[in-house]
Amino acid sequence: MITAPSPSPKRRVREIRRHTAHVLLAITATFALAACGADDITAPRSAAALTNAGHASVVVTPNYSTFDTRSELNAAGVVDQLSGFDEFTGNLVYPQSSPWTTHGVTYTSAFNIVLGPGVGLGVQSNSISTDFGAPISATLADADGVTLLGVNVTLIGAKVPVGLVLFTNLGSYSFDNVDVPLATTGRRFFGIALSKPGEHLTGFRFSIGGAAGTAVLLDDVTLGHVGAVNADPVASVGGPYSGAEGSAVELALSATDADNDALTYSWDLGDGTIGNGDAPPTSHVYADNGEYAIMLAVDDGRGGVDTARTTATISNVAPSLASFSVSTTPRGLANGTVTVPVSATFTDPGTLDTHTATLDCGSGFTAQSYAPDGKASGECSFSSPGVYSIQLTVRDDDGGSDTRLASGQVVVYDATAGWVTGGGWIASPIGANAIAPTTTGKLTFGFVARYQSGSSVPTGNAEFKLNVGKFDFRSTSFDWMVVSDGSALLHGRGTVNGAGDYEFAVIAIDGQATGAIRIQIWNRVSGAIAYDNRPGESLDDSAVTPLGGGSIQLHSH
Repeated sequence: MITAPSPSPKRRVREIRRHTAHVLLAITATFALAACGADDITAPRSAAALTNAGHASVVVTPNYSTFDTRSELNAAGVVDQLSGFDEFTGNLVYPQSSPWTTHGVTYTSAFNIVLGPGVGLGVQSNSISTDFGAPISATLADADGVTLLGVNVTLIGAKVPVGLVLFTNLGSYSFDNVDVPLATTGRRFFGIALSKPGEHLTGFRFSIGGAAGTAVLLDDVTLGHVGAVNADPVASVGGPYSGAEGSAVELALSATDADNDALTYSWDLGDGTIGNGDAPPTSHVYADNGEYAIMLAVDDGRGGVDTARTTATISNVAPSLASFSVSTTPRGLANGTVTVPVSATFTDPGTLDTHTATLDCGSGFTAQSYAPDGKASGECSFSSPGVYSIQLTVRDDDGGSDTRLASGQVVVYDATAGWVTGGGWIASPIGANAIAPTTTGKLTFGFVARYQSGSSVPTGNAEFKLNVGKFDFRSTSFDWMVVSDGSALLHGRGTVNGAGDYEFAVIAIDGQATGAIRIQIWNRVSGAIAYDNRPGESLDDSAVTPLGGGSIQLHSH
């Protein structure tokens, strides 16, 4: 007898490619490929999901029983192997060799191919098939002694009868005209349990007669033994959980199995995070606040499945502004306005939040802007001389906010606004003089300050003297002066009792009868207050001392 030589490896590769192209071409010719989409994770395919309506019965004969539901098959014995072909991911088709063995079944069809759900035609999960019109044949090892078989069957192409032959070590059983639906409308479960003593399954064949454009697909091929019933695993999710966005939430996802089967898990944490594996996650970070549904599914690989659900309530965390400052360099009004840029960084553990920033310029002017990428910014515009404190607020889209006051103040002056003179005395209270805090007495003062034409720094001098306690301050220079609304704010430097390096600020209110003054002097290096006639109060024109004698006058140019 002359036999054909075995095909070379290169020829075998060409055959696989040709068959793969054949399958894809036939599918394309029959239906348009379904668009690939991200499958939502679900619980493992349970008995309810795998049962066809109208096929919930058991047929009992002396040699075997057949089942139309997976739950009835599971009740007849113990599942040893369950193959859903889920080890393949990333492609539409997966050509296999022939013979090809997986999960206790050796497929001996002329061409074996696993189709993925993205291939369309209603294919919902990985399934094994062969050429259109060709049978799917398989053998089972005698050593396994399989007496329990289950399989989900579907068709692609046309709705035609399917023939099934089951081979055993003692003979065979034929099932003609098995009603199998198209994958677009559902699937058929077929299960059988042998009851004849000493008989076990050695193979099976699904065939289609006269249907060249139709293929039969098998999924969830189950092998087992009649006898003890497999115990379903029990999933546990704990919860309900609570936490804050951006922080890890500890999870207690687990499962138990009375048979000590090796368990596999699938999970959906509710925010688009899905996965599967031998162990579920122990913690998770949610990027945004909200209510999240958590699902854990467990599969024991022998037909036993369970699903449990809980929730996680995640709270919003307000953004946090970093400290920021503005330049204290005096700004002269140019063309009637001064513009000051302001910016600050912020953080927010809610990485999906969006943010807006509100800028309060202290002048009645506010501005709002979008604050992307952790930076809030804007501009303050001033049209009047004054000393302004700037405040910035950042707010997320869930109502959380943070507000900070800039360190430093914006000084806006108008060199043409006028000049100031003053002389007289005020009553100095206890605590005003740091050198002798328990003393009181008369503090005499005298000052004159003005902007010379074209100068950005005022000229003049200032002197403040307290005889009791021997406090004598004399100016050495002026930094700036703001004249506005009947008052003048003067800032400069000088010495105390002829020594040291000090700064001073004077608020002078115009009026011979209603004049008032505030004097604050501090050490430039340490910041320690040396003198303050309103100790402990804010430095503004609401905290001034009426003159005991003398006057303060504002002069126009």
